Amino acid sequence: MVRKQPLATERFRLNMGDDLRLPDFAIIGGSRCGTQWLRACLIEHPQVYLTSEVNEIFFFDRYFDHGIQWYARLFCGYGGERRVGDISPTYLADSLAPRRLHDVLPGATLLVSLRDPVQRAWSRYLQMWRKGDIDPRLGFRQACETMPEIIGDGEYFRCLQSWTGLFPAEQLHYLVLEDAKADPFAHLRRVYDILGVDPEFRAPSTTEKVNEHQTPHSLLFAKVAFRASRLLHHNKRLHTDLMAKRLAKRLGLKRLVFKEGRDPGKDPSPPSKADRAWLAAHYRDDVSALSELTGRDLVGLWLDNGEAAERGRLAAG
Repeated sequence: MVRKQPLATERFRLNMGDDLRLPDFAIIGGSRCGTQWLRACLIEHPQVYLTSEVNEIFFFDRYFDHGIQWYARLFCGYGGERRVGDISPTYLADSLAPRRLHDVLPGATLLVSLRDPVQRAWSRYLQMWRKGDIDPRLGFRQACETMPEIIGDGEYFRCLQSWTGLFPAEQLHYLVLEDAKADPFAHLRRVYDILGVDPEFRAPSTTEKVNEHQTPHSLLFAKVAFRASRLLHHNKRLHTDLMAKRLAKRLGLKRLVFKEGRDPGKDPSPPSKADRAWLAAHYRDDVSALSELTGRDLVGLWLDNGEAAERGRLAAG
């Protein structure tokens, strides 16, 4: 049911006298769980406002020291839409984000997108590999043992404990990415219902593939490009940061860094059957607890659904 009246806005009188809008909902994760597809669809909804300047804000984990005014100015384009959102999938696994977000946005609607954690770990490894964040000589299993976030960020139930301890159950909503793959329109209708916006709207991006793996032309060039991007985002002068990002888009830097799709000849070898079994065993207790929390048999969906299905999902990246 779509709400008849606009939701009450949260506005903060800031140091310079600005009266700026802050978000009333956030998609807090998980990382590599389809949040960029959700963003692409939500930004097209006429009753939802998301900043078009950056895809992910990272305020409550990486840039909280920039201050509320810096954060609020990302939403200065707000034009009366029913909902305003922040999509930052790294919030879920961060130890400081729950308290910070609760202090600033205590009434926010929180959405959590979840995905087969074995598939998510492989996707995260590919992302770190192409950005130069891990030694390219490390195989998947070695990287998992060296970089704990590859596995740890997929321990969803553990990550959620800080959130469920601060926010009431009615503010937390769990989405399963496999539902979106089976019926993206029904999945989005549920998201729209949660947000209280028109559930019949059909976003042009609903059937599009978003944020899929692309093989870099050069790992060294990709590493340099991503390091430069992070330095710019950490700049407290928002105008400088956004100008640089717009310039990068105009110059088509992404095409210079990445190929059009994946190149199996240059990509790392996918996890072996033994690697997948090792990860499934690691995640089993966490997924079992998550199943109780969400009321879904996620163990059956993710961990006991057959070797053929597992191969197919991992091949999708």
